[in-house]
Amino acid sequence: MTFDLFSPAFKRDPFAAFARMRQEAPIYAHVSPGGATTWYITRYEDVLAVLKDNDHFVKDVRNTKENKPAAPARPTLHQLINQNMLFADPPDHTRLRALVSQAFTPRRVEQTAPRIQATADELLDRVAARGQMELIADYALPLPLVVICEMLGIAAADQADVADWSQAIISPGGRGLGRRARNQKMRALVAYFERMFAERRRWPQDDLVTALVQARMEAGDRLSEAELSSMVALLLVTGFETTVNLIGNGVLALLLHPAQLTRLRANEGGWDTAVEELLRYDGPVETSTTRWVRADFTFKGHRMRRGDVVRVSLASANRDPAQFTDPDELDLARADNKHLAFGHGIHYCLGAPLARLEGQIGLQTLFGRFPTLRLAVPPEELVWRPGVLFRGLTKLPLQFD
Repeated sequence: MTFDLFSPAFKRDPFAAFARMRQEAPIYAHVSPGGATTWYITRYEDVLAVLKDNDHFVKDVRNTKENKPAAPARPTLHQLINQNMLFADPPDHTRLRALVSQAFTPRRVEQTAPRIQATADELLDRVAARGQMELIADYALPLPLVVICEMLGIAAADQADVADWSQAIISPGGRGLGRRARNQKMRALVAYFERMFAERRRWPQDDLVTALVQARMEAGDRLSEAELSSMVALLLVTGFETTVNLIGNGVLALLLHPAQLTRLRANEGGWDTAVEELLRYDGPVETSTTRWVRADFTFKGHRMRRGDVVRVSLASANRDPAQFTDPDELDLARADNKHLAFGHGIHYCLGAPLARLEGQIGLQTLFGRFPTLRLAVPPEELVWRPGVLFRGLTKLPLQFD
């Protein structure tokens, strides 16, 4: 049996295909024409097992080699962007995560609430007189982008360029740049970071980039220049991409379930629980980032080989009837909602508290400001972004009175 996980039809409704996979091939091996194997894991129990197993499944492909090769003395452009904790295993992962974890404590995140609220209000003020908006470009993207850029210390005048350049990091699974255009944007982003690091060394400021630069200077070799660029790129992209899709997918789900939305509007205190259900029902990440099999072993009766690629489907796990009652139903009052939208284990999304807060404030403010909010096009005309990593809409046209 085969499953097409890349077609536009699949992206429009992946959940029917995931249901078949959970039933017929929950641990599905896709073999490329060149003979490489990618395993897709779709059941909640199995996804959780992979996410918790850092011995057999690794994030740094070099750890699949019998003798781990050293990083090159002069990192490639790709390594300048990807040499971060998302693609690292302990002890490197532990060291890198510790450097930024203090910036995302619940207390620090809560302190961003007034700025999130002010930004949401400013963005909606701009469209209020129009009677229409394109949610992604007008609201879902700029809201988290402003917040993470301010945390990092990226000037307001530079934020549009930085956001554009950062798309190169996810373009193979996102917005479809060609190789040359992608490399140009990545070079522009790295060059911008290098200038920013140099400025922060001379003139420190109260921002996260300064903290990372100083951590490298005070600890000698704790952060290499490549790790520094890569860490800031990771924080930038994950700092807004997840929330863009959380807000976009969440608005669509609420508009398609008016009875649920009506009950939510009557319960002002229910937005935190509602956001958890929206994360489960149609979350921002479809499939986690790549893992590799460290060495030959058998997982749940399937023989996996050293170097095989493993992808766990968070979206499928969150619709598994073995874990959730009526998983295909949107229930904004769902209790004991142990979804995996932000992953699990040591690679659990560091920015999850920030994304949750942005989602709660962003959605509540939007629906509170525009009670007559509605889709401007039929749902079947909406286009979903390609790729297996993120799940989000390219555009979401809306109208209101």
